[in-house]
Amino acid sequence: MAVANVLTSYYRPKPGGYCKRYYQAINALLGQGAVVHYLAVEKYPIEHDQCIFHQFPWPKNRTENLLFWLCFHFLAPFILLYLGYRYKITHAFAFGTTYAFVLQPLKILKRIPLSLFLRGDAIAGHRIKGKSWWVIKLDQLFEGLAIQGVGLYGVSDALSQTVLKRHVFFKPAHHGTLRNNLDSFVAGFKAECDEPLTIGSVGILEKTKNQQLLIQCLAGLPAQKVKLIFYGIGPDKNKLFELGKVLGVSEQIEFKGWVVSETIWPEIDMLAMPSLYEGAPNAVLEALSNRVPVLASDIPAHSEILPPESLVSGQSVNAWQEKIMTFIANPSLRGELQKLQERVSDKLIFNWGNKISSLILEGC
Repeated sequence: MAVANVLTSYYRPKPGGYCKRYYQAINALLGQGAVVHYLAVEKYPIEHDQCIFHQFPWPKNRTENLLFWLCFHFLAPFILLYLGYRYKITHAFAFGTTYAFVLQPLKILKRIPLSLFLRGDAIAGHRIKGKSWWVIKLDQLFEGLAIQGVGLYGVSDALSQTVLKRHVFFKPAHHGTLRNNLDSFVAGFKAECDEPLTIGSVGILEKTKNQQLLIQCLAGLPAQKVKLIFYGIGPDKNKLFELGKVLGVSEQIEFKGWVVSETIWPEIDMLAMPSLYEGAPNAVLEALSNRVPVLASDIPAHSEILPPESLVSGQSVNAWQEKIMTFIANPSLRGELQKLQERVSDKLIFNWGNKISSLILEGC
């Protein structure tokens, strides 16, 4: 059987669940004997003889600006086209429409399969963040061009359908859903819950994550009964810190930044995810795997993997306060919620690496 030569691109390594899954996909392909080439500004943290780095010519500390993205969208298609012919690429894949867009010329000219894995809805994110109308329209055009003729796999049914409905003239060759998985249940439920109830929030500190709702909740809860820990960094850190001071709850809040995920779950009694939008809620899956009860906003990405008892309106501070108070008043309810979550999450235990490598290499 001929060795598969796979090409992919993501601009630079970053902390968080997005890149963690991306690296898992690359490692799964390497495990199948494929050679994986990638274009990026800096090297990924993957050490393997058959994982080959090709550097995009740009300073790695100057990528978070409009000039970089204009240059990337213009230059990357030509560089990827060269790499495709130079290294006899047989398959390509992308996490996100930006990278599928820059791989499209290679797909068309070399007639190779291109698999696009949607990890989130960039258009929805732009609207929540109040981006300019022309940015949204331009990204929507790029998205349409990116999905044309590819194998399209959303991380949730809702995400796949949202993107498909948005485009009349652009259609994928085929589409489906590849959810994130649970490898297994890796820890026993922590039945003990001493005061205060420790609630964790995991993810980038930004508007779409809606973390300010959790701080607003604290203002209406008994001060000695609840502690809130933020795991992550992001543009909203200072805003959240100031909000805590204004509401007089800063003593109940701790910002820990990015930490090794395995250290989070023994420290907290519950995970809270009041996101306005999620594509692939990795933190929720890790919490389920570690048998940590989850409260989450009632958005499609959460409702597809959590029982109704875990869901709370992402728009209502009062609803979150009432829900949290029930667990303060009756700690045993945490165990009942965890059992409900375990029953519905059994379907998420599968070999994700085997599945994604099959989709990339075989298109099925």
